[in-house]
Amino acid sequence: MTRIVLPRAVRRVLVSTVGVGVLFTAVMGFAHTPSGRPLLKWMGMSMPQAASAAGCPLGYDVKQSPEQKEAARMRFAASYRGERPALARPALGFDLEQTTRESLLAWARAHGVKCSVPRSQGDLDCEEVPAALFPGLEREAAIRNLWVTFGADDRLVSVIAVSRALDPAPISATFRAANATLVTLAGPPVKQDGEGSVEELRQGLLRQASAEYRFQDFYALTRVTNMGDGFVLTEEYRALPKVAARELPSR
Repeated sequence: MTRIVLPRAVRRVLVSTVGVGVLFTAVMGFAHTPSGRPLLKWMGMSMPQAASAAGCPLGYDVKQSPEQKEAARMRFAASYRGERPALARPALGFDLEQTTRESLLAWARAHGVKCSVPRSQGDLDCEEVPAALFPGLEREAAIRNLWVTFGADDRLVSVIAVSRALDPAPISATFRAANATLVTLAGPPVKQDGEGSVEELRQGLLRQASAEYRFQDFYALTRVTNMGDGFVLTEEYRALPKVAARELPSR
């Protein structure tokens, strides 16, 4: 599994009595958002075993039962559900609530992609997925980790993809392409912060841009971050469980 190594600039700030609080708040604040959980996991993995034995205080390193996963899906949907259904639910070419575990594994085997069962963060972790495996999506950055989660019927309910590059250009291009796909196929975002351009990302450590999409049956989030020693794109795609009309948000 890939580990994040803090860049020299970050280490210098960490030993500064002035910068510790600011940097820790910024990093941990992002790491505990839905799209920042991969960063939280990487941070935990980079700690000595003795230091990480207690696990994450928020429970992200604890494997959930099918019942717990479904309850978590319902809680997430209650907080992030939008008013209208998505026109479609793009998820890197996978069909949410249709793609089965076996068909995804068959796809991975056919393309030489290694998938394993992680301790946490999904049911499968597929590593080093080339951008060429997503034709038509105009991706320039390969996916370092692809975390997928299945529902009780073993059908795909969520995808989290993390891409990383030393240069901001492929990350910026892939961020923009992902958002163009979401806008065209699903609908416009409810919130967008920044454009994710190369110039914007180069403005400094932890510089970010993001877009969030909320629908009745679909949620997506894209985020790019300047990590100091490289640039990270996180994409999150979720099928939201159906609910009765009385439970939908009022207009």
